[in-house]
Amino acid sequence: MLPNRLSRGWLALMTCLSLPLQAAEWVAEPSIQLRGEYNDNIRLTTADTDSTWAATLEPSLRLARRTEVWELGANARLRGTRYTGERQLDTVDRFLDARLQRRFERGSLDASAGFSRDTTLQTESLDLDTGLVTNKVDRTSRNLRLAGRSMLSERSFLEASLSWRDVEYGSNAGGNLLDYDYWTPSLTLSHQLSAKTQLFGVLSHSRLEYDTASEFESKTDSLQIGASHAFTETWSLSGSVGGRRTRTSSLVPVAVPRPGFEIFFPFIYDVELEPRSGRTTGLVYNLNLDRELERGDVRLSATRSVTPSSTGTETDTTSLSLEFGHRFTAQVSGRLAASYLQSESVGGTETLADAKRYRLSPSLSWRLDRDLVLKSGYHYTRIKRDVTDRDADSHAVYVSLGYSWPRMAVSR
Repeated sequence: MLPNRLSRGWLALMTCLSLPLQAAEWVAEPSIQLRGEYNDNIRLTTADTDSTWAATLEPSLRLARRTEVWELGANARLRGTRYTGERQLDTVDRFLDARLQRRFERGSLDASAGFSRDTTLQTESLDLDTGLVTNKVDRTSRNLRLAGRSMLSERSFLEASLSWRDVEYGSNAGGNLLDYDYWTPSLTLSHQLSAKTQLFGVLSHSRLEYDTASEFESKTDSLQIGASHAFTETWSLSGSVGGRRTRTSSLVPVAVPRPGFEIFFPFIYDVELEPRSGRTTGLVYNLNLDRELERGDVRLSATRSVTPSSTGTETDTTSLSLEFGHRFTAQVSGRLAASYLQSESVGGTETLADAKRYRLSPSLSWRLDRDLVLKSGYHYTRIKRDVTDRDADSHAVYVSLGYSWPRMAVSR
């Protein structure tokens, strides 16, 4: 398959380009976290359910190397979780990503790749699989991105990129979640009006394919025009807005009279696959506001885009998030995060992906010393599924203790 050849080619590229770094100094930053969590509805189901207690051990390692023209980094993380009362939810998740950059006098080349193997029952953040099914489903994700950036003039830049993502679900998905491949080439042109203001335009195309007999394929073209501006050293705003056009094609099963038995239709019939196609348009946008305060920060983000869904269709997704951070003392800080995620199937067909998700997350962090951090927090999550009249919500409380070893440098 082409994705496999791309993955092997990327690994070969990383090996070849990293040869000049073998005689350089590497920096390693290992860390480990122990976490305990209580959740009264981890499955986000509307039925009666028992609460769960979970214990998580999460070691991680970050490697980095940077010179005047090279930058190489890798992150590896392992997360093992054990549940009381819900042993079938026990899991060991694995995450790995790497990035390589080569800078030139008038541009740069970037290559990045990632791999993760986890489940759909995640409590740390919202995604399109949150609340989609109420059982634990294994999930494997791979991604690859290649990009090049070139300086056209002293103030103008052109960037071209190609991204690929492959998602596979375990056999325990029961046919409710579908594997897919997602390709996204894009072209970005930017112009620096001043030291504080930049204009840019983004032209992108995406193609979504599912591993099903329906041969569903979706292609989306979008164009966005935007700007970014730094009002002060502590306050910046960036945003873009545009339109998209989505075209879909698939094979739909239909009943047809069986030859020789036409008078018995629709009691006796054959099933054939007929091609179907559709076209929709919509608004896309992206907004980010960052404000650094004397003892904290504020982050606001709003996006609308077409994204792949494991239900067999693309979704028109709107995401909003707002975060406040505050440092009470040099050792104690707090954060309040609120997020909203709405998804609707493109084309008007109602699926499990049509839902609204809400999350409220206050947390406190206490730095016991330079390398040891104690953290506690609370998650409130609610999901409103369009296919049912009942809402599901959950309350989760957690405490974690994290230790980061001092940076270690190794020369070769």
